[in-house]
Amino acid sequence: MADKKISLEEALTQAAGGPAPEPQEAPEAPEEEVVAAPVEGTEPEEAEEAPVESEGSTGKTVETKPAKPAEESEKKPNPMKEVREKYTTEKQMREKIEGAITRFTNGDYGFKIKDFNVDGKVDYDALTKAMDEADTKVKAESRGITPEVQAEIDRIEKEKIELNKQRLQVSMDRALTNLQLNMNLKGGEINNFFKDAMSQKKNPYQWLAQGGDLQDLYILVYRDQLLKREIDNAVEQAKVKFQEESTRQAKVPAANPAKPSQPKTTNTTGPSLQDLLAQAAKK
Repeated sequence: MADKKISLEEALTQAAGGPAPEPQEAPEAPEEEVVAAPVEGTEPEEAEEAPVESEGSTGKTVETKPAKPAEESEKKPNPMKEVREKYTTEKQMREKIEGAITRFTNGDYGFKIKDFNVDGKVDYDALTKAMDEADTKVKAESRGITPEVQAEIDRIEKEKIELNKQRLQVSMDRALTNLQLNMNLKGGEINNFFKDAMSQKKNPYQWLAQGGDLQDLYILVYRDQLLKREIDNAVEQAKVKFQEESTRQAKVPAANPAKPSQPKTTNTTGPSLQDLLAQAAKK
């Protein structure tokens, strides 16, 4: 069976205080990309004006003609973009259908799915609306309030979740920019970080919402790899230092055995050998 996972949107909703999503089987399709805010100083450059020669009465002059905007240029087909858009649309439709069926199965409603059959197809929007109204009525009765008041409470809570999502996304963009600068990461490595963190049941949005540092989460997720890299770097530095020391010692000149050593100096403060012989001859 394929691994269970949730989308980035579901992870963001959960971190913002929304309900925990129902994990879906991971389909073999293009993965969602995490786009960090552009690093300051890397804004795209404006298109330069292309020089065009025009011949006048006094000879040739050079004029500048603005380059054609991208909208006016011939649009080239982008198969990958079409695949992504198709996948996103189908994924949203599948999630809506699966969510409605799961919700209906787990709930207790006084109607059936076939009641929403229109022209041989189930109107899942109408089914979801009917379940919303039924759930609102049940919650209102349990709290002793009217369904209208309960519906207003649900609306306010939903708006609060959306506002939290927007604030959290802004914080995430800022945190991703700092993470890229501090850890010298590329876009693909950011995407892998999110995927690996979610596979370890660590929601980056939840981590950030609870006041955590995204760089700390990155170090936690890749602890073994970073530790191995640190050890390898330490071993490499020690190896280089050892080689430099060996090279330095090899350059020290060794003593030449063929060259006689310097005669040792004797103590000149006492009597010489000739003086001793002369004194012995007098005795």
